[in-house]
Parts: sequence; C-alpha cells; structure tokens
Amino acid sequence: MLKALLGILLLLTVTACSNYAAPVSTLGQPPSNRITNHQVGTGDTLYSIAWRYDLNFRLLARANNLTEPFSLRPGQRLTLDMRGVSLDDRPRTSGRTVVKAAKIPSTVVNTGAQKAPIPLKTKPKPVVYSKNWQWKWPIQGKTVESFSPADLRKGVTIKGVNGSMVRPAAPGIVVYAGDGLRGYGNLVIIKHSEILLSAYGHNEKIMVKEGQNVKQTEIIAKLGAKGTMYFEIRKDGYPVNPTVYVK
Repeated sequence: MLKALLGILLLLTVTACSNYAAPVSTLGQPPSNRITNHQVGTGDTLYSIAWRYDLNFRLLARANNLTEPFSLRPGQRLTLDMRGVSLDDRPRTSGRTVVKAAKIPSTVVNTGAQKAPIPLKTKPKPVVYSKNWQWKWPIQGKTVESFSPADLRKGVTIKGVNGSMVRPAAPGIVVYAGDGLRGYGNLVIIKHSEILLSAYGHNEKIMVKEGQNVKQTEIIAKLGAKGTMYFEIRKDGYPVNPTVYVK
C-alpha cells in the first residue's frame, strides 16, 4: 500500500514538472519594473537602453540629467526609476499665493538714444510626426508573425528573400547600430522624431553607423540567410502596430 502511494506521488510530481514552462516574462529583455538601474556597457546608447527596458528615451534622459547628444561612458550607472519624472517643463506651484513686493522704479536718464531690444531666446519646437509621411515596408515579403503585445510580439516578422537589402521605413537618424540587445541580433534603431522610433533586427550585416542621417532609399542592412527580418515601431517608448503607419 505504501509503495503504491509513493508511486502515485512520484507520477504526479513528474507530470507537474513536464507541464511546467518558463514564465513568459523571463524571455526577451528584462522587465524594467524589476530592475532599478543599468550599468552602461560598451556599445550602449541612451536609445538602446531605453529600448531594452521599454522606456521613453526622453524620460530616461531627464531622470539621469542627460542632455543631447546623450553621451555615455562604459561603467556609468543610469537609474531606471521613472517615478516623478515628467516631460512637462511648466514650473510646479505649491498652491499658495505668493505676494511679491513691488519694485521701486529707479531714475532713468534719457540719453536720446535707445538700444534695440534684445530678442528673446525661444525654445526650438520639437520635431512632430507628420501624417504626410509615406511610410514604407523595409523589405518586400510576407508577414509571418503579426503584432501581438500580449504574446510578447512587439513588432512583426517579415519573410523576404535571402540577401535582400533593408531600407528605413521613414527618414531619420541612426541612433543605434549593433548586436547588444538580446533577441534582436544585428539591430538598427532609427529616430524619426522626438516620439517615433523604428527598429530592424536579425540582419546579417549592418551597413550604417550611429549618427548617420538616412533616407528611405538608402540601404541600412542586409538580410540574413533565413530571409526573415524583425520590424518594430515605438511611439513615446511604447510598441505600436506597424500597420498603423505602413500601408
């Protein structure tokens, strides 16, 4: 009887182990809500770090007091804690009314000549996405994996022809070119505006450099032997369905 019970318990244990799958959250990039800082490695850029942890690169820069061109050094630690960080430049008030003392005008001597007013320095307008842009697919082919964030598919996988040349979906500047992001292979990230970025992964060869301005007609990478390419678009740090932009 005892042997029979032990056998049943052993069978249940084996069955439970065989049905266990690794948590989906452990696959791909580490979730940002579990990690509070990142140590900069060789080849890292602010954009690749923000991409790794699903963060808005502007918020990440502000949280770490970084200004363009967002220069980083290996070994530098960046906080990933975005609590209390905002892109709103308006000064915050405490809700109390502060009465300032009136200034007493000083005596002005009129010399007859008036100086030209000094023009105010205005903050340059941020680049805003234009609906007039004609987004294009980076390669010709068939979508074999569609956009599905619930299944951790933050972009689409396109099946093309081995050796095809990859072109940017829209004009922009290359902000990352390398293989430092796990799961993406040889990856190119392009900044199109202050809110829109796109990524092109699993390439055989990268053919652009960081800081390079690219047009839609330029080649940025070469497709690998498998003939598949991963394509992703992010808006304000969040993945969006590429078909919203590429028709």
